[in-house]
Amino acid sequence: MNPAFTLFMWARGPAFDVALAIFAAGITLRLVEMVVLGRKTDLAPAKGHPIRQGLATIFTRSIPRPGLVRFAPGTYLGGYVFHLGFFAAFLLFAPHIALIRDALGLSWPAANRAIVESATALAVVAAIILFFSRVMDPVRRALTGFEDYLVLLLSVLPLVTGYVAANKLFGNPEMMLAVHVLSVDALLIVFPFTKLMHSVSFVFSRYYNGAIQGRKGAES
Repeated sequence: MNPAFTLFMWARGPAFDVALAIFAAGITLRLVEMVVLGRKTDLAPAKGHPIRQGLATIFTRSIPRPGLVRFAPGTYLGGYVFHLGFFAAFLLFAPHIALIRDALGLSWPAANRAIVESATALAVVAAIILFFSRVMDPVRRALTGFEDYLVLLLSVLPLVTGYVAANKLFGNPEMMLAVHVLSVDALLIVFPFTKLMHSVSFVFSRYYNGAIQGRKGAES
């Protein structure tokens, strides 16, 4: 019996199913919490367009304010490159698309492998820059806790292990593939209960803030 293959089948089978269940249940719970919290009814007449400004704020808050990129280029540019590279590696790699098709019935064209690998490499470099931008800046270092480093590590591991496994750089390819899937399982499990949840909740929070300001006739 091949231990690496056995571990891989367990990681992509029972372990992945459990991780996916925790991921789905955790996100549902967090979203329900957000809805239940609600807010008090605003009895004052609306002075603006809350829905329109709420929707607009979802996108405008994704663009940094003028001068911020120049003030902290590593943080802002690194953040954009990491997020774009991560999602490119996840959504445009052919084996990932096949997995999504089998699970959800959804499919789309895959990108050239060189593009996906370049996006992966850029995302890893960006993550390293983000790490050092926190460590080297005394203010950011003071504001950074264990969860921040854990989230960054768990976000980078699937990229690194996937790149190594896909290119068979070293070690047993099956073992590296098993480690890659296990890193994804770990990311799914912690996702709803850490700051990674902002990948989902940012849509609701930005809309909420924009709608409140829009109702008041103020800029968000």
